[in-house]
Amino acid sequence: MNVLILRYELGGAVFGRQLKGRSSCHHCHKTLSWYELIPIVSFVIQLGRCRSCGEKISFQYPLVEIMAGIIVATIPQILGITPLAFVWVAALLVLLVISFIDARHYVIPDVLTIIIALLGIAATAIIAIGDTPFLALIPGTFLGDYAFVFSFTNNPWLLRLSAAFVGGAFFSSIILLSRGKAMGWGDAKLIAAVGLLIGWPDVLLVIMMAFIAGAIIGVTMLVGKKKRFKDALPFGPFIAFGVIMVVYFGYDIISLYFRFLHLGV
Repeated sequence: MNVLILRYELGGAVFGRQLKGRSSCHHCHKTLSWYELIPIVSFVIQLGRCRSCGEKISFQYPLVEIMAGIIVATIPQILGITPLAFVWVAALLVLLVISFIDARHYVIPDVLTIIIALLGIAATAIIAIGDTPFLALIPGTFLGDYAFVFSFTNNPWLLRLSAAFVGGAFFSSIILLSRGKAMGWGDAKLIAAVGLLIGWPDVLLVIMMAFIAGAIIGVTMLVGKKKRFKDALPFGPFIAFGVIMVVYFGYDIISLYFRFLHLGV
């Protein structure tokens, strides 16, 4: 994933010729040995520096490795060792790549969005067949029986197509109304693909979490004078964050919401 992220060039192919060749130091260009490429371990042993020239190694390397490891280790704990778990591991890893590419280049490659959409179709097919650990009234949701409150059907195909349409239409309306200043079409395509993956009503919580995170980070950067009001802020990472929050904490978030709603009443 780090290779995909760091070797991607704006306007180029994600899976292009740049993936060929051995890894090397970006500063001194020395070809790295196998023992310098052990995930996390090599970074720690080398104190975050190149063994040859002493240049600092980007913390992105161990960060991506740690996040990927957490995904691979924990998703089977949630979904079991099932085909659906493999689909979700792949989807979250692709979203991880999308997040870092968008953060670096302010673009979401269409090929990665298409992969998310295809994984969404695969997940829907698995859920429709019934090979899923979900026992909620709405199959395939991470919101438990709370999803029944916001749903109009329990057909997984209709739920995911609806989520893709609503998510894509909502983001498209923001783009059109802001004349492309609020976000880009890559964000609209990504949320539509995520809708196919996570379904209705989960996509609503994904969008809510994404905008909350975006607002917090945006305001923080404005206050810290790292961004100006008119500066662009990549939204792909926030969509990915929203998906992560729903997958891992969706039921707890909705449960907390209804608890506060009850106390308010």
